[in-house]
Amino acid sequence: MQIKNIIFDWSGTLSDDFTCVYEASMLVFNKLGRKSISKEEYKREFVLLYMRFWNKYFPDLTKEKGDKLYLEAINQVKEPTIYPQVKEELEKLKSLGINMIIINSHPQEKLIKEAKNYKVQNLFKEINGSVADKTEIIHEILKRNKFNNTETVYVGDMTHDIDAGKKAEVTTIAIGWGYETKEKLMQAQPNYYIENITKLDKTLNLNKQ
Repeated sequence: MQIKNIIFDWSGTLSDDFTCVYEASMLVFNKLGRKSISKEEYKREFVLLYMRFWNKYFPDLTKEKGDKLYLEAINQVKEPTIYPQVKEELEKLKSLGINMIIINSHPQEKLIKEAKNYKVQNLFKEINGSVADKTEIIHEILKRNKFNNTETVYVGDMTHDIDAGKKAEVTTIAIGWGYETKEKLMQAQPNYYIENITKLDKTLNLNKQ
C-alpha cells in the first residue's frame, strides 16, 4: 500500500480540546450537585448528540439550561492546545511529500485561527471547517484533488470518523487520545489503531515508500 494523502479530523485528533471540554463538563456536574466522573467514563459515555449524554446523568436537565451552564463553564477553562509531537510528525509527513488535509465540524474561522496559533496551517493543502457530512467532504476532496482512494487515509478519534472513512472507501485509522475509548473505536473496525500521532508514519510504513 502506497499512501500519498492523509485527511485528518482536527478536534481530538490533532487539537486537544478534549481536556477543556471534559473540565468544563465537570464544572457543570459540580454545579448541578454531582461529583466529577473520570475521563475514562466520560470517553465511554460521550455521544455527539450531547443532550443524550447529559440526560444520562441529569434526566431533567433541559437543553436551554445545559447550554447556559456549559457556556459559563467553557469560559472558565483553558484554551485548546495542540497534542504533543503533532507539529513534528506533520513536518515529517510533509517532508516525505504527503498531501495533508483537515476536515472538521468546527466553524471555518475557528479552525483556521487554531491552526495558525499552533503554527501548522502552512503544512496543509486544505483546511475544511463547518463540515456537516464527512463522507461527502472526503468524496469531494478526492475528486477535486484527483486523489486515488487507495492512496488516501483518514485519521479520526471517533467511531463516526471511521464510519465516514469506510463509506468514502479510504483507509481508516483510529487514534486513541481523543474523545472515545479504544474499545469503542475498535467496534467500528478501523484498518489501523494508534495510541498517538507519533505512530502514524511507522504504521503506514511511510519511511520505506
